Amino acid sequence: MTKPVSTDVMRKALMRSNTRLLLSAVMLFQFTAMLLISCQQDPLDLQALIFAGALPAATWLTTMVMGRVWPVDRAIVILAMLLCSVGIITLSDIAKSPSTPLTQGIYAGAGILAMFIGCAFIRSVRKWDKWVLPGMILCLCALLSPWVLGSWKDGARNWIVLVEDKVTLQPSEFIKPALILILAAGLAKKPRFLKCLPILAFAAACCGILLSQHDLGALLLYFLTTVLMYFVATSNWLITLSGLGLGGVAAVIAYKAFPYVQKRIAIWQNPWSDPLDSGHQIVQALIAIGSGGLFGMGLGLGTPRNIPLYHSDFIFAAIAEEFGLVFSICLLAIYVLIIMRGLVVAMNARTSFHSLTAFGIVVMLGLQTMLIVGGNTKLIPLTGVTLPMISSGGSSLVSTFLSFGILLGISSMNAEDEARDIEKLSIREEVF
Repeated sequence: MTKPVSTDVMRKALMRSNTRLLLSAVMLFQFTAMLLISCQQDPLDLQALIFAGALPAATWLTTMVMGRVWPVDRAIVILAMLLCSVGIITLSDIAKSPSTPLTQGIYAGAGILAMFIGCAFIRSVRKWDKWVLPGMILCLCALLSPWVLGSWKDGARNWIVLVEDKVTLQPSEFIKPALILILAAGLAKKPRFLKCLPILAFAAACCGILLSQHDLGALLLYFLTTVLMYFVATSNWLITLSGLGLGGVAAVIAYKAFPYVQKRIAIWQNPWSDPLDSGHQIVQALIAIGSGGLFGMGLGLGTPRNIPLYHSDFIFAAIAEEFGLVFSICLLAIYVLIIMRGLVVAMNARTSFHSLTAFGIVVMLGLQTMLIVGGNTKLIPLTGVTLPMISSGGSSLVSTFLSFGILLGISSMNAEDEARDIEKLSIREEVF
């Protein structure tokens, strides 16, 4: 008599089949898009042609290797690689210099390495309490470093110049996963408010430094992530609402005290009052989004270069013009899928620390996506954040890959715990 197939085995087989289908679709999209960009040039764009083979190969190799080494959620790996490839495809299409997508591809390679490191790191460290204080000191020093080693760029002093006009580093991007780990370690034991004060004071200090550097986007991300993680850890409505209230008061004070904040708000309220100067960015972004229509103007057929910072802060508007509203909505759906799978990882985690860490990562991802899309579409004022995994820039890309690696490491530990539970259950069934 044959042994019946368990429900768990059937579920895993179905998941593997769906993952293969998703991987095939992503690789086909990568190959087709880059091949189309290459064929638009006369002669053929050799770099785009190389990317047509390199992107699918990198996606397949990363998914297979990471899935063989650890039992990670492969769907998250594939979707992360898809977002990264959308960025490289868009930059290959709209960038003025061929070095821009090439540089982004190099950063993507470094990011994939960071994803493996993040996964291995979260799996290897067991006791996090001893890392909290050194981590806070290092993070504060890193955030302060632009005042010594950096310079003003695009109205903010949040960059470290490593090689003049060639290599820069944005510390606030790399502090994001560190902030989440520190908050998770400090809040995992559900301490009372007074015991949370050192952690909350650290987060407040980070926000204060970012305010002094005019980095409003990172400030909002840090503040909202801290508040949401605190609420999830403690379920304390009173302190959470009080924190949001204090944040609102601080925002009003900042508006009154800092002229650059007033200027941002004024531009957001009426960019058409000065469409050739202060409101030029938003006006051109709105024109680009409207020009794209439902299905876009097509690869290479739009004029996204009319948008200031089209490769970074306004890349969503450039994508909407080239690919259209339907593709833009699908792009946002990919972020939603990653967030949903990340929340499942958080709910299935066996420790409060890992659960809070996974939650913090997906919350940070969701908030950052909302801020840049809202800024590009004039729903909220511009904040200067990048579209995760897509906008040009090494610091943001590598940092996001690192965060994904941490999330994948937690998912792999969940899978191992589930496998052990199933093994114990099967042993008990055999005994009885």
